[in-house]
Amino acid sequence: MRKVLAIDGGGVRGIIPAMVLAEIEKQTGKPIAELFDLVVGTSTGGILALGLVAPDRNKETEPRYSATQLLQFYLEESHEIFDKSLFFKITRGIFTRRYHARALEKALKKYFGHTMLSEALVNVVVPSYEIHGRYTAFFKSGDIRTKKIERDVLMRDVARAGSAAPTYFVPKKIKEYPDATFIDGAVFANNPAMCAYAEAKELFSDEDLLVVSLGTGNPQLSIDFERFRTWGLLGWARPLWYILMDGSSDVVDYQLDFVLPERDKAKRYYRFQIELLQPGTEQLDDGSEQNLNALVELGQQLLDERRDEIVQLCRQLVE
Repeated sequence: MRKVLAIDGGGVRGIIPAMVLAEIEKQTGKPIAELFDLVVGTSTGGILALGLVAPDRNKETEPRYSATQLLQFYLEESHEIFDKSLFFKITRGIFTRRYHARALEKALKKYFGHTMLSEALVNVVVPSYEIHGRYTAFFKSGDIRTKKIERDVLMRDVARAGSAAPTYFVPKKIKEYPDATFIDGAVFANNPAMCAYAEAKELFSDEDLLVVSLGTGNPQLSIDFERFRTWGLLGWARPLWYILMDGSSDVVDYQLDFVLPERDKAKRYYRFQIELLQPGTEQLDDGSEQNLNALVELGQQLLDERRDEIVQLCRQLVE
């Protein structure tokens, strides 16, 4: 059986899947790169995916980071990446992107350095969207190594291109693709689990699959009709982004639950997700210490509530 990991987008809410991954590594005693044959991540999930399969500088057959170390990426870098400057407070991102990309690019360079996508320890895929030709783009390490149809690029450039969320960061130009400009893959695949399933079917054709899908929290804030019925383009810009992300994620969960039912009393599809009931935790860009701590609490709550399933999953992963 081939094992497939998919990680949702969700900004600072990437803390939640990072904690689940850390628990999986703790229980199995193995790094994620040894447990899964394919890792796919969108936006913040793409950063996690690349970090989990990046090779160590000195031991090239071993991963550079544990999931616990990648959790620190959010706890240490989020405040700088989502720096709410005076300019931001005045404009609220209405007339320009909400954040400078410098802090994000600095953090990605710190974590990935000059590591190339082709160096990934296992197959990794990060979706993005190219805005000039208006097509879906998938950065695939496997295609670089085997099909020779993709240009090799820096992991940090892939992470940046795949997380260039509209209204948050400027789109990303990559020198290897001079005519292209990339934005966040969450515009079409915030939950990349179905993309991961399709990629796995191509890579492993007739083999059975186990798909593990990690969410970044399900927002619960309602949109009141009487308050928002007069909204125009500016008013709808931000909530519409959330709606598209959440709606597409739920659809993929529904599809895979149907496509991968239990077989011989063994699960073939796991989805770990938690409701974001605490006000503020649904935000993608709140890097305050208070919010980060709240997200850590939510991650621990998910681990506690789904502990038996995580134990069951870990047994399957090491079989």
